[in-house]
Amino acid sequence: MEIVRWMGLAPPDDLPIVVLVVDDRDDDELVAIIARERQVPSPGFGGVWGAGRHDGNRIVALQLSEVGGGVERRWFTQDIRRELLEMILVVPHLVAIMPAEVAGDANTAEAVVPRLRGSLLVQVDERAAPVAEVLEQLGER
Repeated sequence: MEIVRWMGLAPPDDLPIVVLVVDDRDDDELVAIIARERQVPSPGFGGVWGAGRHDGNRIVALQLSEVGGGVERRWFTQDIRRELLEMILVVPHLVAIMPAEVAGDANTAEAVVPRLRGSLLVQVDERAAPVAEVLEQLGER
């Protein structure tokens, strides 16, 4: 599924956070997971970044996976900016999966921070080589 929008947070003395606002209207299972998982980062889920093409356009994607198998989701964006790529390449970092209903019209760090409690936060520990390649290609332009 396509990411509605994203933003980056860089709390002082803490891990950077990539906030992904996602449409969860038709995903009752994701809604239940977000309601259930309260630990930060969630010990039951992890994330892996990747890059590729969708409909001929370059994308960056996150795959969310339940530890031990089970639930798996993928979200992607074509809104690839240097800021996003650089945050993804910092390891470890956190990713907040925030339902669009929770995010509302928040589109700045200041507006989204109070809404993080309504998100699933997972830690990403591995550097994403495909994302590094996309960043290098952007630098060649």
